[in-house]
Amino acid sequence: MKDADDIGRTSLRGVKGRVTHLRDLLSPVRPLRIADVGANPVNVPAYQQLLDMQACEVWGFEPDDDAFAALEKTGRPGTHFVQRAVGKSGPGTFYPHQATGMGSLFKVDEASVSYLGRHGWYGRQREGVALDLISLDDIPEDELPPPDLLKMDIQGGELDVLRTGSQRLSEAVAIMPELRFAQIYVDEPMWSDVDHELRDQGFILHKLVEPKAMSLGTSHKDKMRHTAFRNQLVDGDAVYIRDPRQMDNWSDDQVKQLAIAAAGVFDSLDLTIYCLDHLTTRGVLPEDASKNFFNSLPKWLRKPG
Repeated sequence: MKDADDIGRTSLRGVKGRVTHLRDLLSPVRPLRIADVGANPVNVPAYQQLLDMQACEVWGFEPDDDAFAALEKTGRPGTHFVQRAVGKSGPGTFYPHQATGMGSLFKVDEASVSYLGRHGWYGRQREGVALDLISLDDIPEDELPPPDLLKMDIQGGELDVLRTGSQRLSEAVAIMPELRFAQIYVDEPMWSDVDHELRDQGFILHKLVEPKAMSLGTSHKDKMRHTAFRNQLVDGDAVYIRDPRQMDNWSDDQVKQLAIAAAGVFDSLDLTIYCLDHLTTRGVLPEDASKNFFNSLPKWLRKPG
């Protein structure tokens, strides 16, 4: 059973402590670079605690007027916000939505959202707005240096970002896309399309983060309260990492940045320790580096003895 002190160490203080430990140990050449495509602040981003301790630098892209205005209000040291739509360079159409976070380059599919019991999603999409898209590869490097981690939540546009950003992502160690399992928008790419593209670019699926499921639009939907009725898998964030089987070919700093991202952004402490072990075999870290890190973790994460 977790005691109160152990639970506290896994929250904000825990992330601060473990990342401070890692940064002191690893001495990375710079803070973790994060590109956030679709940076609408509807939710607290997974990297927020790193940003609070100035352990990362973020380039956030958001085309929606209201969302961008809200994003600018959150500005703090280490953030760079750009009101641009990222995708395949050229003209496009953006469809704002009354539900924040549902604006998309794709139209809502009426039949799909009706099946999901969300009829209102179709009616609340607004008229399309013409805009210019720019690919990651076409953004000047002085506006977006090569990121270590790419986060995307753009309602179906993730595949185009990846396909037209492979050069800018050639040194990245982690990609965090939203994956779609049940269709919401007309002709949007599904999870398998994104998965194939990422594997072609040298990444493997590491974990799913809180996949979302919904109950269907049945005649008894309004009477359903138990989570057992939520069975249709819809979407969820995922973490892909550059194939660790090829880690011998990485630079020392790529391994270091992945260790920090795993500990401070997507909570994969076994991956952090894997990176520390690898750096030890290179002679970059002392033999007891991973042991000391592991022993600094909360007691409930370790077997007794």
